[in-house]
Amino acid sequence: MAHPHSRSLLLSGTALALLLLTGCGASHTDAAPQGWQSSSTSAGSASPHAEDSSAAPAAPAAEAATTEGTAESGTAGSDGVGVAGPPSEDPATGSADSTGESREPAEAQGPEASGGASDEAGQAGHRSTSVSQDSAVRKAQEYLSFSAFSRSGLIEQLEFEGFTAQEATAAVDQLSTDYNEQAVKKAEDYLSFSAFSRSGLIKQLEFEGFTPEQAAHGVDSAAPDYMAQAVKKGKEYLDMSGFSRQSLIEQLTFEGFTPEQAAHGADANGL
Repeated sequence: MAHPHSRSLLLSGTALALLLLTGCGASHTDAAPQGWQSSSTSAGSASPHAEDSSAAPAAPAAEAATTEGTAESGTAGSDGVGVAGPPSEDPATGSADSTGESREPAEAQGPEASGGASDEAGQAGHRSTSVSQDSAVRKAQEYLSFSAFSRSGLIEQLEFEGFTAQEATAAVDQLSTDYNEQAVKKAEDYLSFSAFSRSGLIKQLEFEGFTPEQAAHGVDSAAPDYMAQAVKKGKEYLDMSGFSRQSLIEQLTFEGFTPEQAAHGADANGL
């Protein structure tokens, strides 16, 4: 059983606490007793209003600062690690360098940088072609200086020398040769070492590449004595083999001589 004085003392202590909270502490509402403050702090409890007023504004401010910094630089992430911004596009080509720097288009470097090498190569090829073409012309002139050629015959001769068909053709056509005159010279060349009838010599010139008109002109301009040609041709055959009169006349006729010319050839050779 509690002592009467202890109950009154307990009540007196309760009343004193009420007075401190209501009456005596009214003029110091902002300041809590030191013991109350320490006990609140040690308990780790905080007033809802204090938490709202101190902590709430911090998050928007930090978020705004982060948003502003990201918008201005475009290079920093939320964790502080550098993030590359979008590469800058090349205004001429629409492409971008991996470092973000635009590359200068090839046209901006000038025609000397982009086409200089190809121009030099083209000039070298042109010079080489010109030298080869000039050589083909000179070679054609050399052949015409000691022998007669038809157009196709001279082209074939230059090709045999190693020139291309295009080079040989261009060289021959550049000379503007008179092929009627060449046909006359070729007919005379053949008549200088062998005997021919008119038709036989025309066929030989056509074989050399002259046209039928050029060959006929060459033979007729040479104007050989076909009676004498029959005699020479008869002797050539007799030097190679033995012939009767009739067989020699037939051979000369086969060579293109007329019957009168062939008979004269056999008679002149003692048959």
